[in-house]
Amino acid sequence: MRNQLSQANISRSKWNPINPSHGWWAVAVCFGISTALIGFSTYTFALFGDEMAKEFGWSRTHINASLSFLAIGQILGPMIGRVIDRKGPRMVVTFCVLLTALSYLLRPMMSELWHWYALSFLQYAGFSSTMAPVGRIVGLWFPNARGRVMGIAMMGNNFGGVVMPGMIGAVIAFGGWQSGYYIQGLLTFLIAITVLIALREPQSVNSAVLPTEPSVKNTELPGMSMNEAIRSKNLYLLLYIFLVGATPFASLLPQLISHYVNEGINPGTAATAMSILAIGGMSGKIVFGVLGERITARYAMMISFFGLSVALILSINPTTPGIIWVCSPLWGICMGAFGTLINMIIQDYFGLKSFGSIIGFAGYGTAISFAVGPILAGLSYDNLGSYEPMFYGIVIVMAIGIFVLQAMGKPEKDFMSPPSIRPKTTN
Repeated sequence: MRNQLSQANISRSKWNPINPSHGWWAVAVCFGISTALIGFSTYTFALFGDEMAKEFGWSRTHINASLSFLAIGQILGPMIGRVIDRKGPRMVVTFCVLLTALSYLLRPMMSELWHWYALSFLQYAGFSSTMAPVGRIVGLWFPNARGRVMGIAMMGNNFGGVVMPGMIGAVIAFGGWQSGYYIQGLLTFLIAITVLIALREPQSVNSAVLPTEPSVKNTELPGMSMNEAIRSKNLYLLLYIFLVGATPFASLLPQLISHYVNEGINPGTAATAMSILAIGGMSGKIVFGVLGERITARYAMMISFFGLSVALILSINPTTPGIIWVCSPLWGICMGAFGTLINMIIQDYFGLKSFGSIIGFAGYGTAISFAVGPILAGLSYDNLGSYEPMFYGIVIVMAIGIFVLQAMGKPEKDFMSPPSIRPKTTN
């Protein structure tokens, strides 16, 4: 009997607006999730941060400390991932996106620093569901083209950076920062509705699926159990890879416009460079997704870490003629690769059986980055007047990451070959 999952391969899948459970609808929803949970908060953070400093007199260290609450979302990751593994992603992701929407909608009412922190806690608690559904959904619907489709699904991270700074900047200029948060909250709420409607998995041929159950049973999927993964050294190496991938995102990207301006770049030019970086991030997800399919995700990740290290070094002195137009797209392309490739690496080494639990556990590396990195960046600026030490430190962290990827070696088993990921069927 031919399995439905094999029919979901990219070579056979077509856009079908009539059927919301179709794989491409699920990918579109994953795009929206990454836009709302990552794209909005990262690329507009500096805009709102400047307004907070002006209106409330908060220091950069105080403002940046709110980014450390993203560690909360990562701490909740294994629990959320386990629920996704057992029940499917639709309901839990809807709830998490709604938390983020609520945090935006309540921000215009804040007046104290602890309000800022409390709402940041609420926002980043919703981040616990960012990565797990994407890797699972794409791995199930598009096993033969997961790099390309993963890149499309994760583009929302950067799409928010292309669209939102200009739009939110205009809203803030004409209506104040409160209006900017209302817009972000409303858009995020609408994305939560689409998650509830269309974040569906392929349906197993031999099972009658209840609305509250995952369409593909966890026991039907290939891969390691969480108990098996814990005994693998690669799970702990993966912790460091998550730390490496998250550190420039957590520590430098929210401050990049401020860094450029502080070094003498015109604010308009700095904003344009940020948009170019975001566009580079979108293309990087596709480019490295295809590269990951060709040379393995592990080797593609090594290349991206090297390229990003070069971009960071070039960004330290952005006033060198023309250098900002080189380092910004290079930064975007290489940093954008991480979301696509890390999902592929987990699939390659651990399969899909406990994907949510494993990515949640490995995400503790991200928690460390977000707990420490933003505070160090704020202290660097407040005490030294520059983010330059952070750039050099992160280049060292990334260089070590290349050697850690090499140490992972080849996967013990090919979990992602198309026959392996088909649910069991009866004749």
